[in-house]
Amino acid sequence: MTVTIGFLACGSKRLRRHVRLGVALTLALLACGAVVALGSSPTITRSQSAAVAAAIGLRHSDLPTLQQESLPITSRERALGAQVTSCEGGVPLSEAFAIVRSPAFLTTPPSVGLVSQTEILPSVALVAKDFAAGQRSRALGCALSAQEQELRLSLAAGTKIADAHIARLPPRVSGTDGTSATRMTFDLAGGAGTKTVAVYIDDVSFNYGQVEVSLEIQTTPGEPSASLEARLARLLFARARTVGNGSAATAG
Repeated sequence: MTVTIGFLACGSKRLRRHVRLGVALTLALLACGAVVALGSSPTITRSQSAAVAAAIGLRHSDLPTLQQESLPITSRERALGAQVTSCEGGVPLSEAFAIVRSPAFLTTPPSVGLVSQTEILPSVALVAKDFAAGQRSRALGCALSAQEQELRLSLAAGTKIADAHIARLPPRVSGTDGTSATRMTFDLAGGAGTKTVAVYIDDVSFNYGQVEVSLEIQTTPGEPSASLEARLARLLFARARTVGNGSAATAG
């Protein structure tokens, strides 16, 4: 049985953590004048938020050997994200100033896929509340249930989920206001006599000031690279901090 990666819905922790990768939108440059200080009191306005979020996300120059594909956010993903957020007890998606997803980046053939998502909330307090909800013990079950539900809809006829589980991973980035990492593992079986194939979905998230950033990596049949996750998480965090220093137009 052959399995290829094609992003499933933003099934990281919520639409907000992958308005997956989720973990979907087109990367844009920060608009002129959108200078903010992310680590201090709330200063990102609603009018600035989409440009700020877009300036942080993954871009093709980060992964130049991979194929770039547009990954717009669908109404189904928004509904799924709302479902997970409600289950966790997080901040409703409707309260976000902006939710921006990067394009997806895929190997050829597609065995590895990556995407990022940035959300801007009205205040640091709301970001802290949302992050805390994602750390509750029930949050893992909420995320796994929603992702499994979405995965079942995308499977080829005759393919079934033989096993599914989720676990927390060591942090991939430091210096943030909060960070977490999780891995979902789905073992897919294609029927009698076929080999079980594993699909891995890692979600690496951090928050900084009014910003929540999520990086989602999907791979099959091998596990995602921890070093790649750490490199990209550090890059996204550096961009978030650069935006805060007023240099978003040159963040790279």
